Amino acid sequence: MKRATGLLLALIAAVFSLSLLIVMVDVPEATQRGSPTEQPSTGKVDLAIDQSFSVAPGSTIDYNVYIGNEGKSIDTFTLTASSDQGYFVEVWQETDHLNGGDIQLIPPQGYNMTLEAGKNVTLLVRVTFPLDAIDGVADATIIEAVSPGSGASDSVTLITTVNSDLLYPSDWIQLGSDIVRPSNPDKIDIKALYYTNNGTHVFFRMAETDNPDSTAFRYIVYLDTKAGGQQIGGYGYDYYLSSEGVLYEWNGNDWVDSVWPTYCQTDGTSIVLWANLDNLGLDTQDIQILSCTATKAMIVKDTLGPYKILRNNISEMPLALVPLVTLAIYFVVSRKRKSGGIRVRVGLQ
Repeated sequence: MKRATGLLLALIAAVFSLSLLIVMVDVPEATQRGSPTEQPSTGKVDLAIDQSFSVAPGSTIDYNVYIGNEGKSIDTFTLTASSDQGYFVEVWQETDHLNGGDIQLIPPQGYNMTLEAGKNVTLLVRVTFPLDAIDGVADATIIEAVSPGSGASDSVTLITTVNSDLLYPSDWIQLGSDIVRPSNPDKIDIKALYYTNNGTHVFFRMAETDNPDSTAFRYIVYLDTKAGGQQIGGYGYDYYLSSEGVLYEWNGNDWVDSVWPTYCQTDGTSIVLWANLDNLGLDTQDIQILSCTATKAMIVKDTLGPYKILRNNISEMPLALVPLVTLAIYFVVSRKRKSGGIRVRVGLQ
């Protein structure tokens, strides 16, 4: 009896071992070793930053975005651009971070951009709005990058709302854009600075990396329009437009309220500052422009510029005509300075 019981137990053990062996043999090799399709891709592309603004019908709007290869090796990304309203979209590669010398990538669609690992490139996206664009309609322009090789992909969305009742023109000229890709986008990182005028007022658009917050920070544009002024980075600035709604003037010792206003409006991820040209003492010299963001205690967090508007060839023209002609004058950058702790004396409490 004991012998029969032992044989039965041995038989059960043999059957169990044989079944286990069959299960192990039947398991697909890909499951045992890990399916190649389940392995994480070594490719990674990053497109940034989502932005928004408003324009009038019949205008164009520019946005600066960044594309970066965050993978471990060189990769090629196919770029496409589309407007959900069917508007005409162009994509350019920034080469000088000014308003010129850029390389057009789109159209046509499907431009292949090859980037080394860790490489970042600035792109300028331009959307053209027809004259019959409908007020209140928000266009979503999407820029997408896809790597056929690694499968990496990303996109950025630019929202532009049509508004025929804007307080400022829509024919913006880019003075310059930030060369440095923001690693931690915040409300006081300036991506680009734009300029325009309507013959009576001068306007500046500070394109930020996030929705501006003028209750917590100051958004400022300095103007060097004549001899003298407060020395900042080698230039003497005479006025500054402030998001606090005041046009400040340098009196030789300190910044004082000029009694004239700075007009300010937040629009999406940009903030627009403007002032009446009659309230600015315009000389015949070139105008230096410096934009910055600061805390309420006037600790400068970021600067962009200075930029110079050349107008030597119109120095004898009536000053009333100068703002109109400056639109035809090209812009050059004299220096790009970025700071995280400069204190500027402004005479404010």
